Amino acid sequence: MQQNEKPQESADSLFSHRISGWLVNVDYLVLTLTALGLIAVAVLVLVEAFSEFLALQKYSISHIVNNLMFVLIIMELFRQVFGQLSRHQFSLNPFLFIGIIASVRGILITQMKVAEREVALWDGLAQIAIYGVVVFIMVLCYYLSLKAEKDRPPASE
Repeated sequence: MQQNEKPQESADSLFSHRISGWLVNVDYLVLTLTALGLIAVAVLVLVEAFSEFLALQKYSISHIVNNLMFVLIIMELFRQVFGQLSRHQFSLNPFLFIGIIASVRGILITQMKVAEREVALWDGLAQIAIYGVVVFIMVLCYYLSLKAEKDRPPASE
């Protein structure tokens, strides 16, 4: 009876190996398409920002800064996807960078809107304070992450 089980186990192992390889290829394809999509969106937003800059009377500076900061966020996402494609070890740092960039973007946009009187002063100051707290928390998390990495013993191979 054991002789009958070995070929079955071998067939199951072969099937499992083929499915696993196929899923890895699908994962790679999806990540590649995502990376290409992120680059395309970043280029489109950059083109839009520069065209808005040339037609400055139509658009405000805050809208242009908003677009440029959005490109930074997209590129940080791209770096994370590219890291996955390169099979680098997962890192929390890109997400912390995205959070910091997004919060600084919020501070800049809110400050410009307060200056242009698009937002009430106290509402704007409250928003800026919240964004500032988020930046502080993200920087603290980044610091703690680096400290934990430094204190971690090297991985044995």
